[in-house]
Amino acid sequence: MIQDLRFKNKYKAGQAPRLDSGQAMMVATMFFLIISITIIFGLVGPIVRQQQLSSQLLTSRQSYFLAESGVEDVVFRLQTGETVGTTEVLNLNGSSATTITTNTSAGKDVAATGTVRTLMRKVKVELLLGEGVAFHYGIQVGAGGFSLSNNAGVNGNVYSNGNISGSNGSFITGDASAVGSITGVSVSGESQTGVSSQALPITDTQITDWKNEAAAGGTVGNQTLSGDDNILGPKKINGNLTLGNGDTLTVTGTLWITGNLVLSNSSIIKLSSGYASGDGVIIVDGVSTLSNGSTFQGSGSANSYIMLLSTNNSGSAISLDNNAGAVILYAPNGTVELSNGAAVKQISAKTISLSNNATITYEQGLVDAAFTNGPSGGYTVSNWLEVE
Repeated sequence: MIQDLRFKNKYKAGQAPRLDSGQAMMVATMFFLIISITIIFGLVGPIVRQQQLSSQLLTSRQSYFLAESGVEDVVFRLQTGETVGTTEVLNLNGSSATTITTNTSAGKDVAATGTVRTLMRKVKVELLLGEGVAFHYGIQVGAGGFSLSNNAGVNGNVYSNGNISGSNGSFITGDASAVGSITGVSVSGESQTGVSSQALPITDTQITDWKNEAAAGGTVGNQTLSGDDNILGPKKINGNLTLGNGDTLTVTGTLWITGNLVLSNSSIIKLSSGYASGDGVIIVDGVSTLSNGSTFQGSGSANSYIMLLSTNNSGSAISLDNNAGAVILYAPNGTVELSNGAAVKQISAKTISLSNNATITYEQGLVDAAFTNGPSGGYTVSNWLEVE
């Protein structure tokens, strides 16, 4: 009875108790949660998408820089005369850059694809053969042609504006290209005939510049040297230069010999260490005769050479018998003759004859030979860009 009276007193007459007030609170709470979740997802979605885009952008940049690294590696090796394959693969932390190098009429194209996860970027570089002194063949010969006999050969490529003829075990390990015919020689690479002629790599203007460089150091008469402490250069020798019996000449600058050069009996001509990785030039207007173990040496650094350049046009410009060393022979108007195991790095001449086990072993560094005060060879960058 007392509880009934309390219940009646709590509510006025005609007013029933609200039994759904708890449900309203629950509905309001649910709406609040839904709205809160919607707001949260509205804020989180763009953040997640931005994070994904940032991650993809970072991966894309990594792919690009990896492609750049692949191209830079190949270009550097081409510029420094190192061996480069048609396809090169650079691996880094599970990612890779694949670089493909192709020859063009003007030089080379180097294209690299960098791949990180599933994203790829591509970079391409167009290279042009550099102007100036650049030796691209083991043998480059003019219209006089190239002949080989008695197991003579070339470890490298040969290019002739005339014919290439061989016999008795003669060989060419690389490609052989000739304006004329190719007969009697074993060619390991590709043989091409009927190609267009190519000019030899050094101009008359450059030869004149080297002569002037030598003359600027003063002029002396005939030089018949003995002993192993001879030092000379730059210098114009108005006459002959003769060494024999183990005599040694250290060259400190460009030499211009208006007469003949005669080396015999294990004599040595070498570059001063001051040349470092550079190369030196000796110009001879007369005939150069090198025999009986006479040798040429670079500065002691890798890829350092002496170029013996003959301007003689009366027939046999350079004759080399037995050994030679780090020397390049160049005779644009005459004949170079090698015999009896003579071995040099490169020959360019109007006419070339190899016999009796003479060999030419081309070195890749000659594509970028850096002669003192002369023009550089090698490759120059024509275009560097990202491609699709």
